[in-house]
Amino acid sequence: MDRALPFGQWIHAAAARCGGRPALQAADGTFDYAALARQIDAVAAALAAAGVERRAVVAWLGTNSAAMVATLFAAARLGAVFMPLNWRLAPPEHRAQLAAVGPRLLVVDGEFAPACAEQQVAPPNTARVARGDAPLGWVPWSEFVARGAAVAAAAPGALAFATDGDAAGDEPVLLCFTSGSTGAPKGALLSARALAANADAALQMHDLSADDRVLTTLPLFHVGGLNIQTLPALRLGCTVTLHAKFDLDATLDAIARERITLTVLVPAQLEALLAHPRWPAADLSSLRVIATGSTVVLRRLIDAVHARGVPLIQVWGATETGPVVCCQHADEARSHAGS
Repeated sequence: MDRALPFGQWIHAAAARCGGRPALQAADGTFDYAALARQIDAVAAALAAAGVERRAVVAWLGTNSAAMVATLFAAARLGAVFMPLNWRLAPPEHRAQLAAVGPRLLVVDGEFAPACAEQQVAPPNTARVARGDAPLGWVPWSEFVARGAAVAAAAPGALAFATDGDAAGDEPVLLCFTSGSTGAPKGALLSARALAANADAALQMHDLSADDRVLTTLPLFHVGGLNIQTLPALRLGCTVTLHAKFDLDATLDAIARERITLTVLVPAQLEALLAHPRWPAADLSSLRVIATGSTVVLRRLIDAVHARGVPLIQVWGATETGPVVCCQHADEARSHAGS
């Protein structure tokens, strides 16, 4: 793995090393690394045809999906910035964030599209794409990607990918909004270099290897779900199981069925799992670490997870830092419990 590789090439480099290895398993599709690279190229071609250029912003409103991940990397291939929106917010809040940024393109999941169209969340000059049923004036996602796939197939290599060969890594890649716990959410712009540094930190934090199998249930609209494990795992060639939203039974089922080795669960998720009737007998034998953070982690949570034989490690950071700042390793989980 070349640690100087531009962010936009992470998946393509993994495809060159291990194209047939499973990359993403999600409700909207299962992709090995070669297929995911092709999907990224198709989306990149579609974005370019829609007028997305270097430093343009591509906004996304939707739950976790393979399409969301592909669009993040596709935008980076063009030197554009990916802006995921918090689907828990109301349309007026989305409208305010979009107005402040002025994205070239907005992609919205079908469940959110009617409210977005009715309340006109997109600025006038923003192209609008809907996954699922498209409101009047919106382009269906399937049609949007099919156009891009046709372009990519007709002229492979014809697209000028802006970040290819750009090892400096100072290009902006990701625009995430903070939680707004002390005021209005603030946009934090993260560069390719910042994402690479965060991935290096995550690699050391988890002792990550290509054999790891990661379960992501946290939302990808925030750096916790996106950057603590998901993107670092994809850079390395791991397999990522991606759930649209957190569901107790689906989480326990996936850990056992997919032989998950790593996952991130915030304290609220841990509380819910510990209260679940299946927790005492759940098959957690494949897990070698659970990472947690985002708020105070009570000692009883730590003790309860450790009682099941799984190290619970803590990570601290912020949206602006990508987020990893300081963390525990598995061999410190018990000796520094509660720190």
